[in-house]
Amino acid sequence: MGLPSRIAVTIDDHYATLTPMQKSIARYIMGNLADAAFMSIQEMAKACGVSEASIVRFARALGYSGFPEFKGDVQDAFRRQVNLVTKFSRKLDSLSEGDHLLSDLVRSEMSQIDQLLAEPHDEVFSGAVKAIACLDHIVVFGEGSSASLTLLLEFRLRRMQYMITRINESGKYFFEKVVHFPQGAAAIAFGLGRPSEELVVFLKQARKHQCPTILITDSYISSIAKEADYVLHATRGSLGVFHSIIVPTLVTEALILGVALERREESLDALDELERLRNAYGYPRYAGLEPES
Repeated sequence: MGLPSRIAVTIDDHYATLTPMQKSIARYIMGNLADAAFMSIQEMAKACGVSEASIVRFARALGYSGFPEFKGDVQDAFRRQVNLVTKFSRKLDSLSEGDHLLSDLVRSEMSQIDQLLAEPHDEVFSGAVKAIACLDHIVVFGEGSSASLTLLLEFRLRRMQYMITRINESGKYFFEKVVHFPQGAAAIAFGLGRPSEELVVFLKQARKHQCPTILITDSYISSIAKEADYVLHATRGSLGVFHSIIVPTLVTEALILGVALERREESLDALDELERLRNAYGYPRYAGLEPES
């Protein structure tokens, strides 16, 4: 599983000498590395319920010169936590071999679905649906496993006669696409797992072009969420463990159906037109159901 991070060792070495307030800060940091790694000192102080000066004193009590050096070690610990090998190994450790594997996985996903039901989504979700429904062009971004969700969105919404621009690239190819951000479009981004610079750039480009932005994410990192107009949380558990995309898929399907309900007549007319076009050319032909000659 690898060696513990420097911040974990440092906190463990100094824990006995910390004040009760500092121990509380330490517990927050180690329990919320994904958030803490991206927080400003103001955000961390607010999250811990203390002053900014208390955060600085805490860092110095651990032997750091100040907040920047301390935050560097917190970010290093986060990078260790989201290491691909570590994440997948933790997931395998949580599962049983053989006959119980499928049932174990279903139970694991059900617990995440229960958390999804507990999220106060309604107002934000409704706003996201309305923002998409009043436009005809959507730009959608997702990397890695999220790319499959962008394909799902494209497939379903294109049938409702939406114009879709899909971006799955990273690096220089990403910038070549995002520089041509269309006016009058809604922007949907998937931010699952480790946050990327491309995700932030996508959201900033959308805002620059005055496009409403919807972020579907499993992270509560404030520096990412603040770039979007609507944030739909698809909780999948700790970022330090490998997760499926079942919960984000449910959120995506709900968003699609919400738009279909909002544009009911247009959606049904679009599907009817597609069906008539296919029938006119004798499509689809179903394997095994063609009339025998």
